[in-house]
Amino acid sequence: MKRNMSYSPRTVFILTAMSLSPVLIGQSLPSSEILHELHKLKTVGSVLFVAAHPDDENTALLAYLAQEEKLDTAYLALTRGGGGQNLIGSELKEGLGLIRANELFQARKLDGAKQLFTRARDFGYSKNPEDTLENWQEEKVLGDVVYAVRSFKPDVIITRFNPAAGPTHGHHTVSAQLALKAFSLAADSTQFPEQLEHVGIHQAKRIFWNGYGRRGGGGLSSEKREIVELEIGKYNPYLGTSYTEISARSRSMHKSQGFGRAGSRGGQLERLVLLEGAAAEGDFLNGVDTSWKRFPDGEKLNDLLEKAIGDFDFAAPWKTVPELAKLDALMEALPESKLTRSKRAALHRVIIASMGIHVQARSENSYLTPGEDVVLEVELVNRSPVGVTLRSLEARLFDSDQWPASIGLERIEKLNKSLEADRVENVELGFKLPADVPLTQPFWLKTPPDAGIYHFENERLLELENVPSPIEVTAELEIEGRVIPLSVPAIERVSDPIKGEVHKIVAIRPELVLAADSAVTLFEDTKPKWIEVSVTSNVGDQSGSLNVIAPNGWTIEVENPDFALTKRNPSAVIGVTVTPPEEGSEGLLSFHATNAKGARFELGSQPIDYEHIGRQAILSKVQTKLVRLDLKRAGNRIACIVGVGDTIPETLQRIGYEIDRIPVEEIARERLVGYDTVILGPRVFDAHAGLDKRFDELLAYVEAGGTVISQFNTTSFRTKSSFTAPYPIKLSRDRVSEEKVEMRILQPDHPIFNIPNRIVKGDFDNWIQERGLYYASSWDDSYASLLSANDRGEPARDGGLLVAQYGKGWYAYTGLSFFRQLPEGNAGAIRLFVNLISLGHGN
Repeated sequence: MKRNMSYSPRTVFILTAMSLSPVLIGQSLPSSEILHELHKLKTVGSVLFVAAHPDDENTALLAYLAQEEKLDTAYLALTRGGGGQNLIGSELKEGLGLIRANELFQARKLDGAKQLFTRARDFGYSKNPEDTLENWQEEKVLGDVVYAVRSFKPDVIITRFNPAAGPTHGHHTVSAQLALKAFSLAADSTQFPEQLEHVGIHQAKRIFWNGYGRRGGGGLSSEKREIVELEIGKYNPYLGTSYTEISARSRSMHKSQGFGRAGSRGGQLERLVLLEGAAAEGDFLNGVDTSWKRFPDGEKLNDLLEKAIGDFDFAAPWKTVPELAKLDALMEALPESKLTRSKRAALHRVIIASMGIHVQARSENSYLTPGEDVVLEVELVNRSPVGVTLRSLEARLFDSDQWPASIGLERIEKLNKSLEADRVENVELGFKLPADVPLTQPFWLKTPPDAGIYHFENERLLELENVPSPIEVTAELEIEGRVIPLSVPAIERVSDPIKGEVHKIVAIRPELVLAADSAVTLFEDTKPKWIEVSVTSNVGDQSGSLNVIAPNGWTIEVENPDFALTKRNPSAVIGVTVTPPEEGSEGLLSFHATNAKGARFELGSQPIDYEHIGRQAILSKVQTKLVRLDLKRAGNRIACIVGVGDTIPETLQRIGYEIDRIPVEEIARERLVGYDTVILGPRVFDAHAGLDKRFDELLAYVEAGGTVISQFNTTSFRTKSSFTAPYPIKLSRDRVSEEKVEMRILQPDHPIFNIPNRIVKGDFDNWIQERGLYYASSWDDSYASLLSANDRGEPARDGGLLVAQYGKGWYAYTGLSFFRQLPEGNAGAIRLFVNLISLGHGN
């Protein structure tokens, strides 16, 4: 829907420039860092680093390029990483992608680089470039990489991975291949000509591969190519740390992947292998003018910078502001470009930091709704003797369909308020949110994605280096005759008794938000089940009714569909009884609420709240998947040693098992004797220290007649416990990543495939993302290998399901991706897992 935009060309420039730069939440910097930022202003070159996923980036090299070489540095991650695993929570797919994207933004705040993405979706492990290109719809993602080159305009491009195909993730290889193609295509006006409305063609000087040793792959590393070496382990006295120490802090932001790192000190050599472009002759920037001389009047600008640096007073950094104001005037007169906009925004940040200026825009509530009356209290403090005049305040709202334009909410002109030194000024900014205001939603999720690609029509979103806050307030400050814009997000400020001051970014939510207590409800027989649906008001004084729509063959009874909510944030809980059909069936139970005005609300919120990335959420229609299973069970009491991102216990509870979660330190034969089966969750040895030390207790339990199911574990050297089994098993990185390949049953008469449920080929239909991972590559003859599968063009992988008798009991190791299938309600995977649980109990 088109919305009225109220903006002047000047305002659009300010908002665009600020949106392309990190939002200033805390505006203060110590003097040494201010001086460092001044030195960085002297360099006007840029470099683009390209790889496939969050955590693929070389954070040490990024820190070195941004802080030592002082280049405008960006990391282009082709995907947001939703196809991986999650070490800190249960989120997978789009929820995990949102976490990992925000981990990248936080990492960039530490190493000083910027962050870009394409529309490619991480669809899981891919063993070859052909599979990746097919899923990514090659031309679309190639176009996005070309757009990134044209918009960022790097002097040099660096790929993390080898463009020659080799034994690595297909996403990795393709990221380098597309970067290599884009190196040339970005300079060709006949390629992707529709982009030229917004970005001009660009030819980078050269493109390197940042690889050596184990990342060689293919034949590229054996070719005679020019190599440039960089010493990146240097210490930066302005920052009080080395680039390798910065790298460790930056990489440790990838907490969902367990990539916390300890800092290293001393020399570290990086090698750049020239792929295409002009000869480097030992200097990766050879022939690139990184001085202001590349612009008209550049020498004058550089002289002013040198004077500001020479006159810098650590005890009074504000004394340089008059020179910096003159610099701003010179930069404004330069030809418009991405680089000059970036440098001018950086200059503004230095001016603000030199004066200790603080601006904060506070709302009473962090959840606002369409049509709501809003009052923001804007606090401003000038902590320097330099004169500052507040000229205007403006609140604008991010709309991904219109970006870089935005929706004007309220603007107060001609305030002409003098901000005296150390005096707090408060200004109220009131407005009414439009009734059709866009809800806060990650823009790449507003339209359902395909398997390998996200959909959004506004190509300019590819330029975003951060996701703008839903509502931003811009203060126009006159300093030394220059108007300096300072944009801050609207927040709710909370005083937490433990954490202290906490900021919650304001978000736009529906008036009513729904939530079902289960995304999947499983029925192992015809008995009805109870589902609870909550209706929460984000405004108060909401009454209405809940509507429930059942799939064919299912019957429902809503206990009391009406609700009346008189305050903001309370919830009404409404019960729904669901009765399944006699035969196996699947369908979606849909919910929506209708308020007294007849407005319909069908969205729920998936909250994602981790301290290192802040509060996030994904809005989606509220539905419960109903699955009527043809299922029999043997054994009932289960002990779970919970693994990484492990929601299998919840799934098993839904089909009637009694589940106890047992900490590692409580594993003992006497403690386990009352359980029919013990389940070790995915990556449990990775996640829990001491499990290998307690494994003898598990073996004693098995020997006495118990059953243990051990799910996949990685081969990483950083596991907290060593993988252990009753008989030798050697784990590998082998996997079957194509979720539709044939699963061959090797021993059809084995109890696993017959008792209590008959397993047939159809039970392997509709699996998602993969068949399995971290298969065993060799094993003792005591094990029976029960399933075989392989990706196209690969040998059979028979180590995905191994079962052995040990004493009177049973032990099973499985690399099958039950952790993805069971929470999705995949009937065949559930039946097979139940048979594993049932080993030794009536079969």
